[in-house]
Amino acid sequence: MYQQPMCHRFRSRYSTAKFARLHAFIVELVLGFLCLSCGRPPKQLPSTQSTGPRTGGELRLAAQSPESLDPILSNNYWESEIALQLFDGLVRFDANLNTVASLAQDWKVSPDGKTYIFTLRQGTAFHHGRTVIAEDFVYSLTRLLDPRSKSNDAQYYGHILGAADFQAGRSPTVSGLQALNASTLKIVLDEPYAPFLRLLAQQPASVVPKELVESSDHPFGQNPVGTGAFRLERWTPGTDILLAANPVYYAGRPHLERVRITTLPTLNARESFQLFVDGKLDVSFLPAEQATLAQSEPKWVFINQPVLRVMYLGMNVKDRLLRDPGVRRAVALAINKTELFGTDLDHAVIHGLLPASLLGSSPAAHSDLYDPQSARDLLKRKHKRPPKIQLWHAQASQSRVLLLRRIASQLESVGFSVEIKNLSSMAELLSKIYAGKTQLFLLGEQLDYPDPDALLNRLFRSTSPANPFGYSSSEVDALLLDAQRALDDKSRAELYSLIESTIMRDYPALPLSVVKYSIACLKNVQGLQLTPLGFQYLPLREVWLKPEN
Repeated sequence: MYQQPMCHRFRSRYSTAKFARLHAFIVELVLGFLCLSCGRPPKQLPSTQSTGPRTGGELRLAAQSPESLDPILSNNYWESEIALQLFDGLVRFDANLNTVASLAQDWKVSPDGKTYIFTLRQGTAFHHGRTVIAEDFVYSLTRLLDPRSKSNDAQYYGHILGAADFQAGRSPTVSGLQALNASTLKIVLDEPYAPFLRLLAQQPASVVPKELVESSDHPFGQNPVGTGAFRLERWTPGTDILLAANPVYYAGRPHLERVRITTLPTLNARESFQLFVDGKLDVSFLPAEQATLAQSEPKWVFINQPVLRVMYLGMNVKDRLLRDPGVRRAVALAINKTELFGTDLDHAVIHGLLPASLLGSSPAAHSDLYDPQSARDLLKRKHKRPPKIQLWHAQASQSRVLLLRRIASQLESVGFSVEIKNLSSMAELLSKIYAGKTQLFLLGEQLDYPDPDALLNRLFRSTSPANPFGYSSSEVDALLLDAQRALDDKSRAELYSLIESTIMRDYPALPLSVVKYSIACLKNVQGLQLTPLGFQYLPLREVWLKPEN
């Protein structure tokens, strides 16, 4: 199992305290990530047939004990994965990351890209039996935006017209959210925002029943009720969570009868894998040293899959040394990525910022910059003595310590004098980075939704509070705005490709790898749809258990 890079953007973007808490999951074991049958299987087939999905059975997973399963408050990925089974939104992602219908059977977007009209499916019901109406979405999205809800995801939905006035207390409602009738929802944005549909496919935009959320009888986060393929049957804190099939799910009853999630205070790959070996789990993350065993065991399936998590070497462009683009280029030229990762199953080397599965990504357009002699020549022209530079990181495992040493060694080989600064917490590291007190830093970026805006706008826009580099480019800022307002994917792809190339020429960051997950699964588990979003978006509605021979 890879040791997680310092990912400064989990589900909470700008809270360093939450970053520290989220980083503690290291293995993020909600465990559900294999794609043994990536095509969407047909609806339920009779269990007497010899092939195809079978009805019944219990899928066994493990997770770190969640704090809340409220979709707007589930702040880490094991919580998100569980909540995903319980709730639905207007739209969802399919296995290929396309945005497709969920509780909205169809929708229309105005020519100016600002108005969305959704027609809801007829007869969709919450788990407690009440029919979902458009006003439920008005309530749910208003609640998400309400500062009193303290949802860290509210920031993404600020493009809804009237959101700012509502959040500032200048209006009692969000003017851009309207129920035209029981089955028609209207959402108006203050300006075109192309990724908006993808945001509506995210868990925080799920629909919830007002009467239960606001009931004083049971805290909603511990007694969640949605419309999802599974409903909460039992939650025994510190022991397990049991989900049961929703017999009236709009897309048809799931094949599984139940999902049993073993919950532990902390969970790592070795502990999970031991439970798997002991026959207590059907799916597990895999410690690196067990990869050979997993590949040779006939009753297991071994999966090694890249996800939307980019690891990079960041540079503080306002630092006295690194403000010189020539020095930043020398850093980039010094790094031999292949040597850094070798045959590491947990990393796939990249040379561009955008992972291959994202709109606008063009991996072939970016070559490996490694050229140590050119790096030496650059430094010699600029510095008579080896320039001193610091490489910052936090909570380094043994494997991460080795990686840091390799990076330092490569930098020293071209003429830098390197000091490794390893801090005790992610919060401390981020505090140093955003205060401009670091030079080089090793970080990772996890994308919550599959759109290049989720990466490039957040990290590289001049005014972004999550820009860790101090990077500022009026050209990039203008292009990012154009890409958000473009109404067709072809134009957006061209713009993001141009943005990526422009940023890369300035060297605020050197992309190193996309992270891959190594997973073991019993062969009888069928139909899991793993996408590059990983376990944060892994629906279990199509999973089924093949009978043992």
